[in-house]
Amino acid sequence: MKYLALITMLSLLACSDESVDEANNPDGMSNNQTANSNNASNTNNSNNAASNNTNQTNQTNQTNQTNQTNGTNNPTNNVETPCAPLEIPAAAIRVGPEDDWVQAIANAESGETVVLEPGTYPVDSSGVWVRNSGVTVVGGGDSAEEVILDGDYQQSSGGLVNIRGVQDVVLSNFTIRRSRYHAVHVTGSDSGPADGARLHRLRVFDPGEQAIKVNANGNEADYGELACSHVELTAEGREQVMSYAPAGLRCYTGGIDIHRSQGWEIRDNTITGFWCSNEFLSEHAIHVWRGARDTLVERNMLVNNARGIGFGLGQPGSGRTYADNPCGAAAEHYGGLIRNNVIIGDDAALFASPSGMDLGIGLESACEVDVAHNTVASSQAPFSSIEWRFAMTSARVVNNLVTHNLRPRNDATAELLGNVENAELSSFQDFAGHDLHLNDSSLTGVGHELGAELAPTDFDGNPRSDSPNIGAY
Repeated sequence: MKYLALITMLSLLACSDESVDEANNPDGMSNNQTANSNNASNTNNSNNAASNNTNQTNQTNQTNQTNQTNGTNNPTNNVETPCAPLEIPAAAIRVGPEDDWVQAIANAESGETVVLEPGTYPVDSSGVWVRNSGVTVVGGGDSAEEVILDGDYQQSSGGLVNIRGVQDVVLSNFTIRRSRYHAVHVTGSDSGPADGARLHRLRVFDPGEQAIKVNANGNEADYGELACSHVELTAEGREQVMSYAPAGLRCYTGGIDIHRSQGWEIRDNTITGFWCSNEFLSEHAIHVWRGARDTLVERNMLVNNARGIGFGLGQPGSGRTYADNPCGAAAEHYGGLIRNNVIIGDDAALFASPSGMDLGIGLESACEVDVAHNTVASSQAPFSSIEWRFAMTSARVVNNLVTHNLRPRNDATAELLGNVENAELSSFQDFAGHDLHLNDSSLTGVGHELGAELAPTDFDGNPRSDSPNIGAY
């Protein structure tokens, strides 16, 4: 009952959240741990021997192929969707910290590029606003570390950088730190959608709430991308996370939080450190919900987050619906693919916190989702390595490698093929160094052939055979 009451409260708050001042009202948190026992009392995954998953009702038998042993290669970095820096046009508008750079961004017209020269750019309470479609804002240094937008936790609402009701905006190659609410806020408005936002090669540190927030307000924010970025909550930033006593939420933070949006891609990112030292549970490193659709989440490295990847939250409520009714009824997330992600938990402080590590991947009221070739490894037991929850949830869970458990909940159904639970940490080349390439030949060449169809290449970009390895590599 406590969990359901909290979900109801969040849904009400979420309705008020879709405005220019949405950051002032919590809509993204649910204490999934409320319905779970604390990690200290979890004994479901105490078996450390690797074992293939057993199938629950409505799940088909998994089949394993045999005898391919080429799964222990080192990274080759030949992913077809690269993280190369953007080319800066000769006619770009160049500004430095001493210039009126905020106004230069606001005045930039469609097709123009604003280059921020190396330096630190203080951001006041008003934040930074991209006012026109087709604008690119890019750091002019050799790396994102050379250009820093520092909010000093002063913003009065929304994001430190705001993309509202404008399309095809690109942000690339700079650092955003200490935003009072969101580092970047992408939202539709009554004047138009915020489609096509591209957030590329960013470094984001210590947001007061979710680092990247995407939501509707009159119009949607579809077909965006977060790629090749580093998003982190440090110990210092953890002390600044917003507190919402009326909602009982005192860990209102996360990596990227997407509402009601279609076709987003979240790829090739590192997201780390999203957990709180109090008794409250952080939102996910990657969370997509409230009627979102067709999200692709791939090749992300998620390290020491209370929750890794989430599609949906709770029962369907006031989320977005679609004319083609893809799942026959309202859902928290429609379709989508979660593949080739590496999720790691090994921070003793995370596990010692009251909420601990809740889950690696979670589906809640998410229909027709594919979860393929992910690796979830932790030094202690989470509540679930991968879980699927509520009757609206349907999924194919294929060739995933986890050190603990796969967990069905609340009448959800999934087809399980080729997964391995309870893998030893010795199965990996260097767990302590976060190198989760395989060190166990029994996991190579034995995956279900559907995995190669859903994820034709692995985390490193190497092609998979019809008898693929288990996990992301």
